Amino acid sequence: MSRTLVVLMVVLTAAPRLAAQTATDLLEQGVRAYQKLEYDAAVALLRESLARRAPTALADSQRARALSYLAATELFQQERDSAAGSFRELVRLDPRYRPDELIFPPQVTNLFEEVRRATKVLTVQVPASMELRPRRESFTARVITTSVLPVLVTLAHDDGTPVRTLWDGRVPDSMIVKWDGTTTDAGTLPEDGHYLLRVAPNPATEDGPRPLQVTLDITQEPPDTLSWPPPPTAPPLLPERTSASPALGSLAAGALAGGAVVALPALFGRSGEATGARFAVAATVSIAGLVGFFAHQPRPIEANIRANAPARADWQRRVEAVKSENAKRRGAARLLIRAGPVTVAERTP
Repeated sequence: MSRTLVVLMVVLTAAPRLAAQTATDLLEQGVRAYQKLEYDAAVALLRESLARRAPTALADSQRARALSYLAATELFQQERDSAAGSFRELVRLDPRYRPDELIFPPQVTNLFEEVRRATKVLTVQVPASMELRPRRESFTARVITTSVLPVLVTLAHDDGTPVRTLWDGRVPDSMIVKWDGTTTDAGTLPEDGHYLLRVAPNPATEDGPRPLQVTLDITQEPPDTLSWPPPPTAPPLLPERTSASPALGSLAAGALAGGAVVALPALFGRSGEATGARFAVAATVSIAGLVGFFAHQPRPIEANIRANAPARADWQRRVEAVKSENAKRRGAARLLIRAGPVTVAERTP
């Protein structure tokens, strides 16, 4: 009887019982069957655990464990191609995963390394969200490859317009790419909006890994600046100039008197019409009012100015302190960065 038929019989016999169990239960039973060298049962249980879909599917870490045990089981069943296929799926699931050498013998781990080197995989890991102070802190992206691979990491606007090149070189297995939160070498901060973090083989090839991209939603958190201190007012400040009331009174009196001379023709002639004499008198009176206005212009009160000087100096010191503090706070502006899922990007020509 062929091994495939044996596995099929195991699955059919146990189907009702397997259906009632969770993917995690099936994984643990498959591991125990492998440890007991019951390879046919182990294959059936492990494949069934991997076949479960959401919401009962295995978590990625459990899926990686199931694939490693499945590949080892298939290798011991002399199914090398099937074992390589399971390891290939494992590498694509998690390029950083390594089968435990304390659990699996060298023939298993050697096959895994062979498959890993031959499988060109590129992936990127970014924090789901973070706040950073531009130029002082960095947004980090972990770029992972299964072999030494030249990689180009760029930041672009959501329409594809380039913003900055973050890395252009070889990546040996894994490395951290950092972005300081600025869009130019001069330290310009990004405008609020959607950006694309693109990770691609450089140069791109048809048989190489697909380029990846992550959408970054970036917003500036405005600094919490201080308000200007109110200027000193009276009181407690003393008046620093004499009153303008006498000057205005002289001007008003002159204007009124001049108008009265013109408006009272009976005093200077029989006719109601204005005469040259009346205009001369009106002009003289008005000029006298102007002279009084300029003679009573407000003048500085030096003693009060000196008395107010300490209060004004203290206010100016507080203004300078607020200026300095606000400059520091503006220099410590923060960016809020939210990352979307990693997706496959279109290849660039």
